[in-house]
Amino acid sequence: MASVTSLVGNSKVMHHMLPRIVPPIDREYTLWYLFGNKTIKNDLEGEWVLMKKIISGFFIPVFSNQEFEATANRWIERIDEYPWDTSLMKIVDNLIIGSKKLLESSKGKI
Repeated sequence: MASVTSLVGNSKVMHHMLPRIVPPIDREYTLWYLFGNKTIKNDLEGEWVLMKKIISGFFIPVFSNQEFEATANRWIERIDEYPWDTSLMKIVDNLIIGSKKLLESSKGKI
C-alpha cells in the first residue's frame, strides 16, 4: 500500500476476498460511527488489534443477532432491489453509511 495506514485499504481488499469474514472498514463511516472520530495511529500491530476489536466487538455481535441475520439474508436474496447488500458484513457497513448520511441530512432541520 502507498499509505502508511494499513487498516482501511487492507480491510477493503480482505473484504473482497473474504466477504463473510472481514468487513470493509473506513475512516469516514466505520471509525466515525464506532469511535466518534476518523483518526487512527499508523502502527501495523495496533491497526491489526483495532481490526480484530472492530470485527469481534461490533460486526460479529450485530450480524449474529437472529432477527438481523434473517432480515439481511432476505435482502441478499433480493439482489435486484439491494445490489449493495452482498454479505452480512457489507450490510452492516451499509447501515453505518446510511446512519451517517441520515444524521447529516437531518442536521439543521429542527
